[in-house]
Amino acid sequence: MARKNKEKRDKLMAAKAFPRGEFFEYYKKHSDDIKKAVYDAFMDELANNRVFMVTRGAYGRVQKQEVFAGNVAKYIDYVPKKMSGTMLKDTIPDIGHVIYNVILECDNMPLVHFAMGYDEKLVVRLLMDALREKNGPREIVDYVKSNINEMVIYEQISHNPRYEKACERIKKVMAAKILLYENIQTSTPNDYTKLFPLARKMKRKFILHIGPTNSGKTHQAMKELMEAESGIYLAPLRLLAYEQYEKMNSEGCPCSMITGEERILMPGSFHQSSTIEMMSLKEEWDMAVIDEAQMVADRQRGGSWTAAILGLLAKTIHICASPDAEKLLIKMIKSCGDSVEVVYHERMTPLEMDKESEYFEFPKDVKKGDALIVFSRKDVHSVAAELQEAGINCSIIYGALPYDVRHREAGKFADGVTDVVVATDAIGMGMNLPIRRVVFLQTIKFDGEKERPLTVSEVKQIAGRAGRYGIYDVGYVGAYYDYYIIEKLLTYNALPIKKAMINIPEEFLEKDGKISTILELWNQIPAASYYDKGDIKEKIRVAKVLESIEDDRELIRTFIRIPADPDNRETFDVYTYFYKCLVRERPIDLDAAMERYKASDLDLKDKQALQRLETCSAVYDFLYSFTRLFGDEDDLMRILETKRQISEKIFSILDMQKLSAKTCKICGRRLNWSYQYGVCQECFRKSRK
Repeated sequence: MARKNKEKRDKLMAAKAFPRGEFFEYYKKHSDDIKKAVYDAFMDELANNRVFMVTRGAYGRVQKQEVFAGNVAKYIDYVPKKMSGTMLKDTIPDIGHVIYNVILECDNMPLVHFAMGYDEKLVVRLLMDALREKNGPREIVDYVKSNINEMVIYEQISHNPRYEKACERIKKVMAAKILLYENIQTSTPNDYTKLFPLARKMKRKFILHIGPTNSGKTHQAMKELMEAESGIYLAPLRLLAYEQYEKMNSEGCPCSMITGEERILMPGSFHQSSTIEMMSLKEEWDMAVIDEAQMVADRQRGGSWTAAILGLLAKTIHICASPDAEKLLIKMIKSCGDSVEVVYHERMTPLEMDKESEYFEFPKDVKKGDALIVFSRKDVHSVAAELQEAGINCSIIYGALPYDVRHREAGKFADGVTDVVVATDAIGMGMNLPIRRVVFLQTIKFDGEKERPLTVSEVKQIAGRAGRYGIYDVGYVGAYYDYYIIEKLLTYNALPIKKAMINIPEEFLEKDGKISTILELWNQIPAASYYDKGDIKEKIRVAKVLESIEDDRELIRTFIRIPADPDNRETFDVYTYFYKCLVRERPIDLDAAMERYKASDLDLKDKQALQRLETCSAVYDFLYSFTRLFGDEDDLMRILETKRQISEKIFSILDMQKLSAKTCKICGRRLNWSYQYGVCQECFRKSRK
């Protein structure tokens, strides 16, 4: 009892004596010392002690397994990809003592005296608690992760007496990887602007249009573009590229449209409207407009915006972006040695929370001019089906719909044919619709990796579509759930964007080595200054699948330019089939593929008809891209014509206003759109019994 009381007194005394302010000040200035010490300890463990990895055993059970000769190569690949706080703690069980030793040797005397004056375990606990307050453990993990790659792990493991012989077996493979890594590293300049030598020979002028949604940024930039002798508009979506293509032609400015899935060449045109991924960095223009440039921070697509800003060959470049991107964009432009002028835009109609939707009831409180926001195709269909049953005509907009269908659905809403639009966040990307009120039916979205709450910038981008200038005096915002959270997020300033994504330069893929290996090694090289590597995991997956069929590097380099979704089994099977035909020099039966996916015999009243047509449209997008790269250009028009016929079938289904509601998978009973399970409660209870 006396011992326990003494321990309790010691804890209280240590906690009272802990110089928290001094520690926080020290960490602010010298956090790198702590991070480096943990990194060194991690390297030391790899070189001297047993190491473990988490694997799945029988029946999918997660288990910790010591690394042995047969899985050393797997471990070397595993560590950089799976680095986490748990892995770091498992590898360095005494991580707190590593930090304690750094404090003992620092020049902050109050901290040193405290560390020496109390029991080490007590000091370690207090240090770790203080670090957690400042998100220190996460920062340490990020530091370690950013400084390790396969080569670093191999170097350490190969010195570990337990794994020396195992490392000898993979020495040749790793030596080739190390050589390739060093080649890529030495080819990558610290100054990314040097990757675009043609643009560095020009003196470009940038006009940066900064403002919220509905502030006329793009409108002003496009007016100037149409007055230029030649110009290009770069859009984030095919739909927006099509809108500007139509607008320029209707206003007497001949304009062509080039996207990944369609080319419309207008005779005598010196203007072009394109999706940003389709820009050429070899073609010169008098003027360019880069829209929605805050997308530089997008992990999947941001590299295309970065390449446009650093490498586009245009004398004058207008950039339209939200306020959170201003500082980063100015840094990027100035790093090119180009001049920049900033034009600020104010929102043209005020945006207010709609007090009437504080306790929003669906579908009772839905009104004409509403945009109802959800974040999945299924939920769009379920919400629209309930509205249609309630006698409310609605348009639907989401990413899987062909862009011409989205354009027509938006047109129906704009023309008053439908009263309401049900959409995903696709409407947040520059779509100009006569929306009176945006209502968030959901505030959680799946971002490709996990479900998470909406960010400040996402809420502002979507909510900002309310209150179209010239139609409404005020834009209103409401919510089905979390009304007060949406209200708060609308008042916050979005945090400034700190990193722009950078794509792998095309010429790097010509180096010796597997395409997937080059992509992986590029990802492992730390990015310079305010840049980061985009998420190319999907591209690596695709490259590995193609390599497993046959490793034709030159063909793969071209083939991976065609967008592919490895998670969509049907469309990806078509993708890999056409690769097999090319690489094995088999005849390609384009007609058979077109016949199979033209959906001529489809019953439009079938519940699965819309999903089937979306798949067919996606296959035809692939057929168009494939034919443009590898086939006969004469086939392009008939591919587009059949794709339009598929879109017409989708129009017919949507015009019926009879979408399928959510139903129980077992009994088929009607379920509410917001019901989160696939079976009703009654069927669930029966299955439990």
